[in-house]
Amino acid sequence: MFKKIIGILTALIILTLSLAACSSDDSIYLSCAIDEMPGHFDPQIAESSGERITAVNTFDGLLKLGENGEILNCAAEKYEISSDGLVYTFYLKENMKYYISDSAASYIESKDAEIEAKVTAEDFVFGITRAVLPETQAPDYELLSSIKNAEKVHSGELSSDELGIRAVNEYTLEITLEKKDSDFLYALTQPVSFPCDKEFFELTAGRYGLAEKYIISNGTFYLSDISDGKSVRFSKNPEYSGDFTTEVTSVRLYLNTDETDIAKSVADGTYSAGFFTDSTAISKLGKKTNKTELQNITVALTFNMESDTFKNAKLRTGLISAIDPSAVTQEPASSLVAGYYTPAGGKTEGITFDTETARTNMISAFDELGIETLTVNVLCTSEYEDEAKAVINCWQANIGVELNGTITVCEEAEFASAVKSGDFDTVIYPFTVDSDRAQDFLSLFTTDNSGNIIGYSSDEYDRAAEKLCYNVTSENVAYCENYLLKNGVVLPITYENTVFATAKDVSGVYFSVDSNNIYFYKGQK
Repeated sequence: MFKKIIGILTALIILTLSLAACSSDDSIYLSCAIDEMPGHFDPQIAESSGERITAVNTFDGLLKLGENGEILNCAAEKYEISSDGLVYTFYLKENMKYYISDSAASYIESKDAEIEAKVTAEDFVFGITRAVLPETQAPDYELLSSIKNAEKVHSGELSSDELGIRAVNEYTLEITLEKKDSDFLYALTQPVSFPCDKEFFELTAGRYGLAEKYIISNGTFYLSDISDGKSVRFSKNPEYSGDFTTEVTSVRLYLNTDETDIAKSVADGTYSAGFFTDSTAISKLGKKTNKTELQNITVALTFNMESDTFKNAKLRTGLISAIDPSAVTQEPASSLVAGYYTPAGGKTEGITFDTETARTNMISAFDELGIETLTVNVLCTSEYEDEAKAVINCWQANIGVELNGTITVCEEAEFASAVKSGDFDTVIYPFTVDSDRAQDFLSLFTTDNSGNIIGYSSDEYDRAAEKLCYNVTSENVAYCENYLLKNGVVLPITYENTVFATAKDVSGVYFSVDSNNIYFYKGQK
């Protein structure tokens, strides 16, 4: 009897293995982490990483960023640019259409409506015009601001009919610019420029993009699940007819803000890909993951310029000239702009380490401020605690006035909150932007920039930064850097890398260096 049971079990095992071999699953499931759940899936107002990653994978714009940063035709079959660089004409593929999911189809039917699925030039006119309208509040509106009359439409001075964009016919789109814009093709690869079907948009009555049933898209994937509140899934579009076909079955974006945990998950293959800035997390990736490193973070000491104390330039320059960079880090930064940016920063002529200058300036600052003693607190995360201690040691050793240095070490969330609310004296802060352009990095210190965490305001610097935007040269980059350094606005300490990593068995997933968008359509596993 026992032998008979063993024989039956053996036969069942052989049968099971045979069936498994005959019906192998070729499905490819990919994933990555996002730091917050998307609030919507409307490309024109996409802002968070989850919103942008979903948009670039579920929509085809006129153009798409390729793996090496090249600009590829996407919904546009081809395009022409006039000799004066102001008129762009796009000829659309005539077989493109929106994928209408079951939930979207049910919603449309419930409204006794019909939506034509084909993608036309009018859809791009409507989508781009929406992004320019002031009521849309598109975060990336500036990318489209060079379109003729865009600024006046955005300010409400002109109606949207005056915007320099029109459908010549069903599959031909013409965009006229106010002025030449070398970045305009790039702008058309971004979610802010994606198509939007006017009929469907109006049918949703203000709920466009808020759920699966309120969105139709024309990309390689379609939004298929956002039900659990902790993840987003987009799945292969079974009706996709564009050039960017995929073998990937679906992609899941998981809510996770713990970089160390994300790194471990990429290392063991639980997640397919991720971005990392924390050095501890990067060390957890191990040697088998595929890593791309970008030196695009400048760790710097800076001051709260909204404080009456730190508005005093002599105080700032005194504190900075008392710091020996080599005593703070083994690899001190040579410039404010890290090497990743173009044009790259060079060796600048900022404030040098000089104890005599430090003491002279501090004495003068104390006289101007009418103080005899000063306590300076340095805010930082645990990652930069050693650098903060070294800064304090330099001050105590090299300044000949009564100064007491203290340190406040915060967790990431508390640190971000303190910086945002201006609750700091000085801070060691990792400066970076989602771009490879030096002018974008340096604009972080202009008066009206939302990334100006220190509240710095200088008409002269604003003019220099504006000039840099229109005339991007190494000389103008150096001028802006030196202005900030010589005025004691910021002291670069060291550089850090952003790392994009994929699991060891994952290939083909790539990212955009300009926007940190991740593209999954070429993914293999």
